[in-house]
Amino acid sequence: MKNFFNKILKKESGQALVITALVMVGIMGFAALAVDVGSVAVAKAELQNAADAAALAGAHDLPTVSDAVNAAEDYAELNGAETTMATTPYNGDSTKIEVVCSKTVEYTFARILGFDETDVSVRAVAQKTGSAGAAFGYALFSGSTSDVCCLNGADTYVEGSVHANYSFYMNGAKQEVTGSVEAVNTVGINGNKDIIGGICQAATIYVNGNNVSIGGKVYSAAPYIEMPDFSDAIEAEAAAAGLTYTGNKVYNGSSVNVDSSIYVNGNIYVNGSSFRGQGAVMATGDIIFNGSSLFNSTSDSVCFYSENGSIYINGGNSELHGLVYAPKGNIIFNGSHQTVYGRVIGYRVYFNGSNANIISGDNDLACLSETVITLVE
Repeated sequence: MKNFFNKILKKESGQALVITALVMVGIMGFAALAVDVGSVAVAKAELQNAADAAALAGAHDLPTVSDAVNAAEDYAELNGAETTMATTPYNGDSTKIEVVCSKTVEYTFARILGFDETDVSVRAVAQKTGSAGAAFGYALFSGSTSDVCCLNGADTYVEGSVHANYSFYMNGAKQEVTGSVEAVNTVGINGNKDIIGGICQAATIYVNGNNVSIGGKVYSAAPYIEMPDFSDAIEAEAAAAGLTYTGNKVYNGSSVNVDSSIYVNGNIYVNGSSFRGQGAVMATGDIIFNGSSLFNSTSDSVCFYSENGSIYINGGNSELHGLVYAPKGNIIFNGSHQTVYGRVIGYRVYFNGSNANIISGDNDLACLSETVITLVE
């Protein structure tokens, strides 16, 4: 009888061990769910914050593709992403950038169940809107899809980046672009001692010359970028301030305040005048600057905007402070030693002379509507 009970007890003891083992597996499974699933959720939330921050940082540098991608990748890495893919234009929109971040999360308790790790991936899309975005992100911009933008002549200097919706050529010695150069079709460098400080991007890139320095090359077409139309906003602001004019307007040796925008339904002729303030001077027709040493303005930010015509800068040793914008026409520099402290954005841009300088700065865009950077996805 005693042996009989001992056998029963041993049998039950074995069953208890099995049951205990099964219970422990269940407990570990629940622990894996509670701890590891929770850690994955936390890691994913942190990674989403990293992707959001990276997309916003990248959008700040739009529309320059290389700068935007580099900024996004740098921010993502600083915030814990192991791999990052930044894409702009996003869905063909040059105002948007998509950032996809990934990292591997190691399990703790789930290892007992045979699961070592899992990959987590998140995405974010940010957009840069406002007049100061798009084409105005460049020091020099050419909007034509069929006309070449050329820097002709020696000793030409562009402080900032360049974009051409068709092709861009540097023809002459000792020319320099401190930022990136982008073109949809071709970038051609024909000269000696030319410098591109940033990335050169185009479907075709060629160099004919000696001692040419380029920060890097990307053999793919740069995105097409639209030129914004904010003429209605300028006209409305000028009308509210009582500064609208019909017929041609001539400025001769005067000091003009543009804290409120000026609208001219006609052409504008500027002969030795200076412009101060922060606003726009817009003509429905041409804007023509004549003479030497024309523009001694120390204004914060002025946009000279030809809505339907062209802009001509005639005369040597001239200096202009502000943006020059002709979305449907030409911007033509006739003369040597001409300097624009601002940006040059036109449908077609021509430099006829040497020693041309475009020097962009942080405050150039203050005359335009505020740039807004937001997460959209």
